[in-house]
Amino acid sequence: MEFDGGTKNNMEEEEEEPAVMEEKIYVAVGRETAKNKSNLTWALDNSQGNKICIVLVHRPAQMIPILGTKFDAATVDEELVRAYRAKQKTKTEKILDEYLRFCLQKGFQAEKLCVEMDSIEKGIVQMISEKRVRKFIMGAASDKHYSTKMEDLRSKKAIFVCKHASATCHIRFICKGYLIHTREAKMDEVRALSALLFDFQRLVSSQSSKNSDMHSHNLEEEEEEEEEERTSRTSSSRSAGTLSYFGGSEASSSVSVMEDKSSHSSPPSLPCSGMGLGMISFLINSTKIWKRLAIQNHKQP
Repeated sequence: MEFDGGTKNNMEEEEEEPAVMEEKIYVAVGRETAKNKSNLTWALDNSQGNKICIVLVHRPAQMIPILGTKFDAATVDEELVRAYRAKQKTKTEKILDEYLRFCLQKGFQAEKLCVEMDSIEKGIVQMISEKRVRKFIMGAASDKHYSTKMEDLRSKKAIFVCKHASATCHIRFICKGYLIHTREAKMDEVRALSALLFDFQRLVSSQSSKNSDMHSHNLEEEEEEEEEERTSRTSSSRSAGTLSYFGGSEASSSVSVMEDKSSHSSPPSLPCSGMGLGMISFLINSTKIWKRLAIQNHKQP
């Protein structure tokens, strides 16, 4: 019986253990598969069990070929432009499928993602932001620029992504199958700023709640005072009727004085009186701006 009980407790403890979260690694590739397989191979070998998503930015054609001559898309019939671009998009999907087959040959199951944008680097930055990508791999330069002494990014696309991509994304730049540069994510700083803003807003909310309770308490006290004054005025009216034989003007004067005092009762206090609402609003906005500027600064190398 003790053994059974011990087994049950162990099972409960095992069930309570949190599951390990897998992070998806996004890998940018180009249209020429032969020139990108070395970088993709590096990504697969260093995936550490994480899922792989292959990203290819598709740029819609701006020049449409007609009878051996290319024309600007803005000057060509919309149906012809749509048909040609659809054909090019199909080719892009086939290129992605070829990358998926390459991954299968290496023993990996990967996903594909086609991003449509006129600019490759801007498409990558936007994708990282929209998908909230935490791990990303892309080329540092074309393979012909590789050397054993290479340490800096050579590709304008890589430099743009390194500078403008979300600060929360960890990016590794590869060339000819070698790691050239790593841009670390700024998660600790971003989380610290978010926590600071959350704590400040919670403090303000708590203080507002306390002042609201004080306001309710003050209202109750004022209601009690008004009730006492009404009772007092009723008694005074009766006394005035009795004393009218001996000096009605004095009784009336007494009642008038009491009514005058009641009419000058203190106005109801505001829920946040004494808090300095202007200052609180300023501090909240300043904290938000500080957070936004800090994140923007982290985007710079």
